[in-house]
Amino acid sequence: MRYRPDGGELFIHTRVNMALLRAAASLPILLLKLTPRANELMPRDALLTPKGSSRNYAFLERLCEDLAAAGCPACYIAEQHGEGRRDFYFTTEDIAGFEEVARTAAEALAFPLNLEEHSLAAVAPLILPAEAIGDLGLKIAPDARIRPTRFEFWGAEPSLARLRAELEKRGYRFLGLETFSRELRMMKSVPIDGEGFLAVLREIVPLARSLQCSYCGTETVEGHEQFLLARPLPQRYGGVGRGGLFRRIFGGGGS
Repeated sequence: MRYRPDGGELFIHTRVNMALLRAAASLPILLLKLTPRANELMPRDALLTPKGSSRNYAFLERLCEDLAAAGCPACYIAEQHGEGRRDFYFTTEDIAGFEEVARTAAEALAFPLNLEEHSLAAVAPLILPAEAIGDLGLKIAPDARIRPTRFEFWGAEPSLARLRAELEKRGYRFLGLETFSRELRMMKSVPIDGEGFLAVLREIVPLARSLQCSYCGTETVEGHEQFLLARPLPQRYGGVGRGGLFRRIFGGGGS
């Protein structure tokens, strides 16, 4: 989930394949913007209707098949849904060849197509998990370093209530609590460069664990299983020692 300056939401789906992303870091990223038909948008939020989504994915499938048939060295990276469109991100070593195949596929499905060229570092704040930005060593623009970011946690309802209170003291904003799935959602504008985001995780992950909650792994590369309470906490998220932050907060050692 990403947030527009006007508060609107963008839905991002990314292939978190670090080998692919490392290769893409030195290659151009091509952004394909498809213009839907007016009747393919829902009036309330301008998201695509099921019929509009189906036609978008028909284009994506056709494009991938045509790229393979043409032997064009290209890979799908991510997609973005919002602002009245679904956009697709690809990386390629052959821009001219990719563009020819993409425009042919768009014409076959009657899609007006706008194609933009970017670097992975330029689009990373939008399409990549924050942890991947640091792991790839991407140099993002200073004005994109701070991003409104959503954090999710699992736990029993009383534990989540205590965690919410501690996070709100640290400037996190409450987004919602799903009682059925026992999931707490919070948001804060945080740094998303390597060291800055790791510092955020080193604070909130041990804090959640000390309150018998687990971080859902949003914005990380390996996901939620590494944070399950039954598993040892990975060293990179270990936070401060017993004599540090948690002793000051709780009057004793963190657990």
